[in-house]
Amino acid sequence: MYKVLLVDDEPSIREGLTTIIDWEKYGFQVIGTAASGREAITRFEELEPDLTIIDIRMPGMTGLDVIEEVRQTHPGSHFLILSGYADFDYAKKAISFGVDGYLLKPVDEEEIISELERISVMLTRERETLARHAGEDTAYREHQIEALLFDSMEGTKTMEANALGLNWLQYQVVLLEMHAEPDLQRGSVVKRRLAEVFDQKDRGIVFSFHSGLGLLCKEPILTVQSAQNLYVELKGMLEEWDIHMYVAAGQPVNSTADIAHSYNQATGVLGRRFLFAEQRVMLWNEEKKSEGASGPVVAIGEESGEPDEAELADKLYYALDIRSTESVMRVLIEMEERLIPLHQTEQAIKTSFSQVFSLAINKLAATNQHMQSIMQEHSVLITEVYHQLTLLDLKVMAAEHLNRLIQRMGGGSKDTVLKQMIEFIRRNPGENLKLEVLAEVFNYNSSYLGKLFKNHTGEYFNAFLDKVRMEKAKELLDEGLKVHQVAARVGYANVDYFHGKFKKYVGESPSAYKHARELARSQSKDSSGEPERE
Repeated sequence: MYKVLLVDDEPSIREGLTTIIDWEKYGFQVIGTAASGREAITRFEELEPDLTIIDIRMPGMTGLDVIEEVRQTHPGSHFLILSGYADFDYAKKAISFGVDGYLLKPVDEEEIISELERISVMLTRERETLARHAGEDTAYREHQIEALLFDSMEGTKTMEANALGLNWLQYQVVLLEMHAEPDLQRGSVVKRRLAEVFDQKDRGIVFSFHSGLGLLCKEPILTVQSAQNLYVELKGMLEEWDIHMYVAAGQPVNSTADIAHSYNQATGVLGRRFLFAEQRVMLWNEEKKSEGASGPVVAIGEESGEPDEAELADKLYYALDIRSTESVMRVLIEMEERLIPLHQTEQAIKTSFSQVFSLAINKLAATNQHMQSIMQEHSVLITEVYHQLTLLDLKVMAAEHLNRLIQRMGGGSKDTVLKQMIEFIRRNPGENLKLEVLAEVFNYNSSYLGKLFKNHTGEYFNAFLDKVRMEKAKELLDEGLKVHQVAARVGYANVDYFHGKFKKYVGESPSAYKHARELARSQSKDSSGEPERE
């Protein structure tokens, strides 16, 4: 769409020209109007129109004066002049200025349409020629930049810098990694859009690198605010495409010989884009700033011990089993805090998160065998983990997925925390249940939760847990399981310890209880059987 500025001192002419023509039908858009010559020059600088339609005779500064002044700084600008029959001598002079045509007042609709169609062809040819020349120039400049980035010969770097005319105070490399739907033409279109803003306005040079586009910037990005501003500008330039963009900046350097250093720093920052937590240009010194505090890039090498995926999986399983979205979110936060410092690479982080999810959901499926869809959801979740571009995306995806799973299991329980705890213990007597862990899951202080539990049940937590386990042990012994199998199923690794607990609560040993039950069943079967036939 070509931009049009309308200039006339008569409001009726400006309004009539705006409405009489279906501008968009012919590839044009009226982006502004002006009522005087001086206003026209101001508006021209603001809007940079492709075509200006201007009245030749206006009070004060005439249309010819405007054309003459504008042409001093914009020699390639295009004008259509409006004139009356009495102004024909002015029109002939304007044509000598190189205007593109003139229209007689009152303006005839067919006449102006004919002029617009002719000028549209002219503007299209100009753009194509400019794009072709710009492409040739860009290819040459890219070749020179590649030499600056990758050629190890200092003399060659100086020659390439001189060829590019890079006599800047500072140089900074900014790299853009873009993810979008496949489109073979988009890369060149996006590159051309960036070149219009940077190359053609002397702000920098656009070039390609292995996984995206790069900018060699003239004005360095030094602060978080300027990094945010550049990111917003880039997003605005590319908003017509659905592009996920990650941007990293290397340190500004004072010599063209050091541009490769800025590029290497930007590459290093971009390589950690999985840990980017903000939508802005990430700076070369982000890692240093994040030391001792949580930030978008975690400092490498600060390990605090081996993570326990099994423990985290247990907590996640508990949160899912009690159908608590709040507990799920707390576990996800703990996973980030504990796993990220130990797994610096994207692949290692995704693998660790996948292990926690797998262990938790496998256990959930085992205790909810009637819900076959749980395992189907599990495979989808693990696949999605490896498709996420950043840690933030991973956390959002996991939270949404796990909360959907809770809803499919019947949604969050409306019972009190204590009732949830009791139900949970009865469902999971074989788990390594500790009051401290359950307090974390339910977001309570452990000692306070212990007092609430005692008041509600009349028993201390451990005593209640033992009783539930013994009742479950009796059921399993009745089913014919061996004593050591029952001990393991109800959470006792030590069979002797289980033996002592069972005898204390039941009044006899597990073996004696099992024998007595088997004997009772045998006698009951004999007494209810049919008499022998002779």
